[in-house]
Amino acid sequence: NTDNEWKRLVGFGARFVNFDKSKFLKDNELAEQFLSQPYDISIRIVPARNTNTQHLRDGFLRLLMQRMKDQHLTEEEEKDVLSGIQEFKKNFANMKVKKNTEFIFTKTKEGGLKMVYEDKHWGTVNNEWVAKNFVMSYLDTKAPSSEAALIDIADGFERLLKKK
Repeated sequence: NTDNEWKRLVGFGARFVNFDKSKFLKDNELAEQFLSQPYDISIRIVPARNTNTQHLRDGFLRLLMQRMKDQHLTEEEEKDVLSGIQEFKKNFANMKVKKNTEFIFTKTKEGGLKMVYEDKHWGTVNNEWVAKNFVMSYLDTKAPSSEAALIDIADGFERLLKKK
């Protein structure tokens, strides 16, 4: 039972895949393929010191705007992205954030970005570009939001695929 949605296992089997962590850490293509799959993929962010939502929001917005500038978007695509970024911005309440509290950002299998703070749902941004690029900012091998997180995610994939 996840998010009050029951799921039933109807069968299972093992598929063995070789995972090359060094390739994952050098090539964004694997991460982009992963994000295009219909899975919920979450990023958990825990502030290391007291802050506020404006500070966090502004950092996330700068990150998304930079990713938008780095891509070759048509005028129509850019308009759609900016609309999604505005929706993302509106979901942030103005408040203080204590260190060691928890944000969960989930790229949903439907393509939205679900935003949760301390188990409170702040909304879902219904924009696939925003959802993929927010998560991709943590998987981007050229300029990850957190290099330590990128390495840990690669290690996690390696552990997951080595289980037999």
